[in-house]
Amino acid sequence: MAQIVRLTTRQQRSEQEEAAQAAEQLSLLSEELLKHLPGEARIALSKITHALQKAARPDTTEGLWPGGFTMLSRMQTAAIWDAIRALPSDDRPHQVRHAFDLVLLNLRQDTGEVLLNRDQLAEEIGCAPKHVSTIMGTLEKMGVIRRERRKIEGMQGRGVAVYFINPHVAWNGSLDVRKTQAAETRPPMQLELLHGDAT
Repeated sequence: MAQIVRLTTRQQRSEQEEAAQAAEQLSLLSEELLKHLPGEARIALSKITHALQKAARPDTTEGLWPGGFTMLSRMQTAAIWDAIRALPSDDRPHQVRHAFDLVLLNLRQDTGEVLLNRDQLAEEIGCAPKHVSTIMGTLEKMGVIRRERRKIEGMQGRGVAVYFINPHVAWNGSLDVRKTQAAETRPPMQLELLHGDAT
């Protein structure tokens, strides 16, 4: 059986090598130096590094780690699973859980944006696109995701819905970016620590 091989030009290889070298140089910046930089500068450096890593390894969507990674808050994730299981059947808990799993598997590294659109989510979940808005709306009410509207040139209306994971739940990318965004975002649900009787 023939194998399809993607050809890379000399120019592309050269650009990938330059991106890899630039990313490596940025990785040599000491933690001590980074600690003294303003938050915006650390986030900018983090985004630049991720962009260079992706340019250096364009055949992987994640850049550095084949297969990618997602950092999860165990407590928040467990609380979300419990809350989804407790949903009434009219709220389609199985489909909400499927959507939550798809969100975790399809995060953009530098922003936490969900990389699947409504039609793609509908195809993966196995439902009509009109139901995706309700399903994602449930996750939005729970504080698991947030929704933004992105204007598309030549398209009327408010724009397409774009979803972002709450950084308190999960993150795919730089810890510096995650910490900053988490500080600006409320946790999805308040978890109460139950204290046992001291007697």
